[in-house]
Amino acid sequence: MQSEDTFTKVTHTSWLGRFGNSIAGAFVGLFLFLASFVLLYWNEGRAVDAIIALDAASKQIISVSAETVDPANEGRLIHLSGLVDVASNLVDPVFHVTATDALRLERRVEMFQWRENRETRTEKKLGGGETETTTYSYVKEWSDEPIDSSSFERRQEHANPAMPYQGKVFDVKNARLGGFALDQSQIEQLSDFELLAVEAEDGKLPRGFRWEGEYLFRGKTPDQPQIGDLRVAFHSVPVQTISVIAQQRGSTLAGFKGERERIINMVSPGTLGAEAMIERAKTDEAVLTWILRAAGFFMMLFGLALMSSPLAWLASLLPFLESLVNAASLGVAFMIATPLTLTVIAAAWLIHRPLLGAALAAAGLATGFIIKRLIQPAQVKG
Repeated sequence: MQSEDTFTKVTHTSWLGRFGNSIAGAFVGLFLFLASFVLLYWNEGRAVDAIIALDAASKQIISVSAETVDPANEGRLIHLSGLVDVASNLVDPVFHVTATDALRLERRVEMFQWRENRETRTEKKLGGGETETTTYSYVKEWSDEPIDSSSFERRQEHANPAMPYQGKVFDVKNARLGGFALDQSQIEQLSDFELLAVEAEDGKLPRGFRWEGEYLFRGKTPDQPQIGDLRVAFHSVPVQTISVIAQQRGSTLAGFKGERERIINMVSPGTLGAEAMIERAKTDEAVLTWILRAAGFFMMLFGLALMSSPLAWLASLLPFLESLVNAASLGVAFMIATPLTLTVIAAAWLIHRPLLGAALAAAGLATGFIIKRLIQPAQVKG
């Protein structure tokens, strides 16, 4: 990345002019607050479904040899390991690059483009007004996604051309694991791409492209690229040993509809036992559950804080008072969001798993009680 130019724009907003922004902020906060309930409840139901389905699957799996298809296992959930076999090479039809003994071929296209960065600083004024200073900086960089320059503050001097080629992944067809055919959903679960060593075949390349090291390049010189220059790299997932848990459907491995309508269709690189694959899936589900719980909590927290925007606007006649209101609003939002998040999670588990839900509900009430006891001494002193 190389820096190009910057400029600064200053805008002034009066106290009355900020009223609309405070109302809009309150509505955004209300939306986030309500949406957090939906996310938290849905996430707990999803987590329970996943646990039940994986526990049930662990009791149904049978491990089989990949070499032969046993008709007696038709429709059952099976586990097997082996080296994947492919019948043909993968070819990029545009750049005529070939990957031999590969399960997946990825074309990564980058274009040298302008990017606009913004840095905003807000200064509160006595009387409720504010001055917003925004610094715009423009840099040139390689990007694998087209950057829309039509929304730039200075778009005429920093226009990006259309991106003529896009990245794409080509997956092998008719791959087999011993006597079983793999479906596309299983191939797509393999994502350990490696840089593909490609021999130069300039005669088959699109017009203007040439090989520069590991890249196909279109432009004057890769050391000093210009806006609109392109570079293309290729990566592949080589043929390898994998482990699969799926349904035997004829001689094909397919997704198995387990408990709670959850589809069991797992692929792991290397030789891995069924129990280890199930435990890994449970770990992945647990991580996702906690990520979504955190997202729901912060949606609720900032939603509550934003709902106090009109109050902060009223206090903004004195800048220091607005800061105090904002800090107090965030503190109150935290004290409400913490027990409320636990309560919503508990309510969801009361429906899906009553015993654990009751424990979570008790934890939520206890948290609220502790917070209340901590606040009371401060109120008495006041």
